[in-house]
Amino acid sequence: MFHVKQIDSQKELFDAYASFLLAENAKYNLTSITEPEEIRQKHFEDSLMLLEIAEIPQEAKLLDVGSGAGFPGVPLKIARPDLRVSLLESTAKKAVFLRLLGERLGLKFEVVNERAETAAHQSELRGQFDFVVSRAVAALPLLCELCLPFVKPGGTFAACKGTRERAGQELEQAGRTIEILGAEIASVKSEQTEYGERTIVMLKKISQTPRNYPRNGGMMRKKPL
Repeated sequence: MFHVKQIDSQKELFDAYASFLLAENAKYNLTSITEPEEIRQKHFEDSLMLLEIAEIPQEAKLLDVGSGAGFPGVPLKIARPDLRVSLLESTAKKAVFLRLLGERLGLKFEVVNERAETAAHQSELRGQFDFVVSRAVAALPLLCELCLPFVKPGGTFAACKGTRERAGQELEQAGRTIEILGAEIASVKSEQTEYGERTIVMLKKISQTPRNYPRNGGMMRKKPL
């Protein structure tokens, strides 16, 4: 079983994070998980599982796509202060919450309030990150098109999924997409948690993504690669 390992200062930050999340939840519609123990398991431990499974380089530039209430980007920043974290969130009120959270916790991270398919065509973001991660609830072919353009060649995209079986099915559907976008499968690793199986699919970027990707959201959903 995976457990969060914290030094005292990290524990204080996680406690403050949980308190602020619950205090602001009604205002920003951040999460349906409101029990402290569930927040620990399903948000904090789930986010930190990446550190058990993935080798994230020191001082890596990390992008969390579809960050929502800050998962997994903010827990990763708490556990690994060396990471240069950016949070991409399309919903304006959630982006406001993330900025307030950074101030409350005294953490330095960038918040980008933009849709992924738009932000990925901006030169200051496209191909600029060592590690990109997403917990967004979307099929892997769509996630790949949204996220891989942000990854620099040699970098990694990690998609957080549920069961290994379901992740395998999505990988089969995404095979051609992964190739077109300039990546390859690096690993598929699973952990059994207190709330079920969690799987992280990691893709290695081997070449630049063609400039015409990602397409607009309607086209991606209507005609998956």
